[in-house]
Parts: sequence; C-alpha cells; structure tokens
Amino acid sequence: MTTRAAVAAMFVIFLLADLGAGWLHTVALTGFGFAAGSAAAAGRTRRQDLLLVATSPPVIFLAAVTAGELITLHLDHVKASPAPVLADIFLTVSTAAPWLFGGLAGALLIATVRGLPQCIRDLRAQLTGRLVTQEPPARPGGWTPDGVRRRAS
Repeated sequence: MTTRAAVAAMFVIFLLADLGAGWLHTVALTGFGFAAGSAAAAGRTRRQDLLLVATSPPVIFLAAVTAGELITLHLDHVKASPAPVLADIFLTVSTAAPWLFGGLAGALLIATVRGLPQCIRDLRAQLTGRLVTQEPPARPGGWTPDGVRRRAS
C-alpha cells in the first residue's frame, strides 16, 4: 500500500471509530479504532514508506476526531462554536490516551520489525548527502542518458 492509501485508510478507520463510539456511547471504540488503524497501516505499507506511516497516526487521529466532532454537531443541529468543539476534541483525545500510547507503540513495533530502522538510516544518509541512487544496469542496444545509442556487444 502506498503512503497516500495508508493515510487515507487510517483517516477513514479513525473517523468511523469515532462516529461509532459516539453513536454506541462506547468510549473505548475510538481508541481501539486508533490502535487497529495504526497497526493495519504499519503492517500493509511498503517498506520504504514506513517512516511516514509510523509517525503520522497522531496527527491523522486529531484530524479525524475534529471531523467527527463537526459531523456530530451538524447532525445534532447544534450551532458550531469553538468552545464546545474544542472541549469535545479534548475530552475524546484524553479518554483515548491509553489507547493512543498503546496503539502507537504497537504500530512502531510492527514497523520496526518490517524495516523502520533501515528507513531511518536511509533518511539520515539522504540528509547528509551520502546516499547514492543506483541507476539500472545498462542494456546493450539501449539509450544512454545523453541520447546516444549503446552498441550491442
């Protein structure tokens, strides 16, 4: 799965879990949705994209909770003002905090097993300018980057 697909899947899972928790009046469902979405994204994403997918779930969760609270306010026909929205977001995040820590730890564990340390080494090498990208091997009879045709041997 690509990074975009993983981020979109996490957002949808987090949003549905938040809306379902509000509908069923079950606080733990929001946190369980976070843990499940983070673990699924860490387990299904391509190895080279693990760094972004392993570090972004808290921000995506905050966006999904904010969207869920705005949807809930709209469905309840309540006038949207900043105070109740911020209070609901704060309460949702604070009640889901144990799940957030556990879910993020689980996702980081899955990503570590799948190759997160190599992604960190690659990023460090790119930042210091030591990473050399490898070009595909030259084919006989193919074209060189400067437009000259290679001779077949």
